[in-house]
Amino acid sequence: MTEPSDPTGVPQQPAEQPAVQQPADQSVQQPIAQQPVDPQVQQQFDQQVQQPAVQQPVHHPVPMAPNPYAAQFGVAPVPVNNNLGWAIAGILVCWPFGIPALIKALQVNSLWYQGLPDHAQLSANEAKKWGKVAVIVGASLLGLYILAFVVYFVIMIALFGFAATQVD
Repeated sequence: MTEPSDPTGVPQQPAEQPAVQQPADQSVQQPIAQQPVDPQVQQQFDQQVQQPAVQQPVHHPVPMAPNPYAAQFGVAPVPVNNNLGWAIAGILVCWPFGIPALIKALQVNSLWYQGLPDHAQLSANEAKKWGKVAVIVGASLLGLYILAFVVYFVIMIALFGFAATQVD
């Protein structure tokens, strides 16, 4: 018998066939569909299949008003203004009130892209509120500081006059 060879002339080895061992007990090797079924188990299965499933009540979502920030007529929605400018101005002028403004301003885009435009708008409003409070309080404190220096120099000039500049 000749061995098959490829076009290069190199003889090929015949493929080995895997040995299949036949067990002594043939019932183990039968497919599941051909195995005998206990009549009681088959009867219970048939009863379960024939009984209609109990219908659970369906909870439909509550209809909501249309979102004014949603896309209309194929136009992509524009994210809410996060009022980050107010927050940064608040940090620079009066940091105790600027920090909450900055935190709220940084939450706006995250909430918007999570699909919560109402929460994003509330966060933007809070950022604007805290930013304005920080700017107003900071500007007021700066104004009081400047006013205190002016009053101090007016009192010093009134008490001591221009004595330091007069030559006798």
